[in-house]
Amino acid sequence: MLSAPRQIQVPKTLDVESIERELAMLWVKTAQDADDQQEGAVLRARVANLMVFIPNRAKLDEINATLLELSPAHPCRALVVAVETDAPEHDIEMYISSFCRRGIDAETTDLCCEEVTLVAGGSFVAELPSATLPLLIPDLPVFLWWHDIITLNDSLFEPLCRGANRLILDSVAFLPEGLSAIAKLCSSRNQLRLGVSDINWERLTFWRGLLASFYDVPQYRSALGALSAIEVDYSAPESSAQMIAPQAMLIAGWLASRLGWEPVRESREMTPEGLQIDLNNGTAQIRLKLNKVERIDLRQGRLARVELRSDGESAAFVARRNENGLHLEAYANVAGEIQPGQLLPVRNRSTAQLVGREMEILSNDEVYSEAVVMGMKLIS
Repeated sequence: MLSAPRQIQVPKTLDVESIERELAMLWVKTAQDADDQQEGAVLRARVANLMVFIPNRAKLDEINATLLELSPAHPCRALVVAVETDAPEHDIEMYISSFCRRGIDAETTDLCCEEVTLVAGGSFVAELPSATLPLLIPDLPVFLWWHDIITLNDSLFEPLCRGANRLILDSVAFLPEGLSAIAKLCSSRNQLRLGVSDINWERLTFWRGLLASFYDVPQYRSALGALSAIEVDYSAPESSAQMIAPQAMLIAGWLASRLGWEPVRESREMTPEGLQIDLNNGTAQIRLKLNKVERIDLRQGRLARVELRSDGESAAFVARRNENGLHLEAYANVAGEIQPGQLLPVRNRSTAQLVGREMEILSNDEVYSEAVVMGMKLIS
């Protein structure tokens, strides 16, 4: 069982020693409360630093709920940075809190984590990185969960990235400018020494697995080596009904980059229904179509169907989400004969589960980087 965070405002700001003293006192109080209630021992656990940026104070409750769920699997020091750019000028406010996973009985140790919240308004927002970075625990990995759109030259984004080992973001509702920023970041991240994790890419894991599984079947390889068309169906994204859904861009970029296809720019045709463009690998050409579809069972910006087709060999390889929205399935249609493949349950994982999964990855994902860079080539 998880306990709600105990939040205390810190009277002094920009004073690391004061914050550490306040945290130490908070843990003493937390342990005393556990003793008074005859509960088990309290364990202060921190295996990572997690900086969280949110664009306004209103999202604090949402972030705290996510941290409560995340902490048992990934105990950390969470540094939550909130800005109020349109609010009246106010200096940085700091709050400290703890949150615990209660044991199931009196003999079980309570696993507790800590959170420092920093909020500033107006021109004081620019001082947030200098107040946040000194609070990181040395010698632990540092993750930056950027819970907003990305602007590479942002006065907060760049310094916080310099203090992080890995950036976690969610591109599901990004506009093309945000996707372009990710592509530029991936292209230059070796210079920045920053790994990039995209929750939206993680949501495509089963899709990628289903499509890749077709290549494991020897009798399919001839047709897969002679593809003539790729079609990707998606629901309109929340950010703009006219733009290509980032999930469609990512899966198309992944296919093109893995199969060695380059876009033929002069063939690109944008329509209200999506995008059509030719791809060339030096010896053959195929047609890629990204199609916007109406599916009431789909959340905005999600994939509905991906088809790899070889007209010359009368073969099609399909991964799709069932109309009930509960399963992903894969099947092949070879010479008019349906050959069933895998059927997987849809995993609607929580934000905490998705972020937690990304916190288990420390190495750079080169496949993702190549997919997002290629995806931007396709749509721009």
